[in-house]
Amino acid sequence: MMEVGRSAENAFYAFLELVSDVLGFNVNTTTKREDVGGYFNNLGKRLGEASKELEEVVKKSEVGVDKSDLSKNPIREIVNSAKGVLDTLKGHLESLGQVGDANLVGEAVTNNKGVTVDDNSIKKALKALQEIVKVAKGENISEPRSGSTAVKLGDADNKEGAKILSTNEASEAGSVSKAVLILSSVSGEEMLASIVKSTENRVVALTGNATSGTTPLEFAKGGTSAHLANASDAKAAAVAGGIALRSLIKDGKLASGAQDGQAGGKEEVQKVGITAVNKLLGAVEDIVKKTVKNVIEKVKQEVDKARDPKAAGQ
Repeated sequence: MMEVGRSAENAFYAFLELVSDVLGFNVNTTTKREDVGGYFNNLGKRLGEASKELEEVVKKSEVGVDKSDLSKNPIREIVNSAKGVLDTLKGHLESLGQVGDANLVGEAVTNNKGVTVDDNSIKKALKALQEIVKVAKGENISEPRSGSTAVKLGDADNKEGAKILSTNEASEAGSVSKAVLILSSVSGEEMLASIVKSTENRVVALTGNATSGTTPLEFAKGGTSAHLANASDAKAAAVAGGIALRSLIKDGKLASGAQDGQAGGKEEVQKVGITAVNKLLGAVEDIVKKTVKNVIEKVKQEVDKARDPKAAGQ
């Protein structure tokens, strides 16, 4: 059982290595969406490696055991369950790796209207994020908490920050600072919650004024500046989530309201998109990390029980 214990510890250390080597990905002005896709694929690959480490735990626990008793092996049962969770998580992360393109994260158009996101890609992203949260919930990880903050904070109405999502005309130079304030008022967790609570039928551009119920999917799809920036009670997490999705998903481009290099130009708009994406990625990383940690710890606890003669004799 000592060898089994070492294998369990190796799996746990592989998880720690996963945290230190892969998690903590940060987008900057030169990061392409396909780079983010590569990150998700690499994260999925590392989960696959952790799954293999767990299989080694089982193999060593079955050495010298009568084959007729293998079906009763509690370590086999917990490892099979853990591998199922890791493999499922791996598949959803790989799906997220397929929603981008070769454009820069937060790509913005020069003093012109933005470009909406690809329908199939945003639907794939929605499904993957929803399933990641679902897997986490199954491992006793709390669902991301929703935020109630509106785009109007006290006397400061930042609704015009949504104009960088316009798909009918250029935004305004002042829209960038409003968008920054919207982003600063919410967490990545609130953005993720707002996205995963949306439904696929909301993958449509706005045809009327935004409301408090407008989802990140609709903000990501866009609409006219007038519709997007109409409501002071629109949720900040929904606008921020929409900016993140527009910045990350295939074909999407943000609108800008000035020439390159000027205040409100595409460089400033891109930075807003990058901030939104980094917040969202941080929330996804956090929930994946907590899920994997719980899964690995369950295995380690079962191995520790098997190694403890007192526990075995009870």
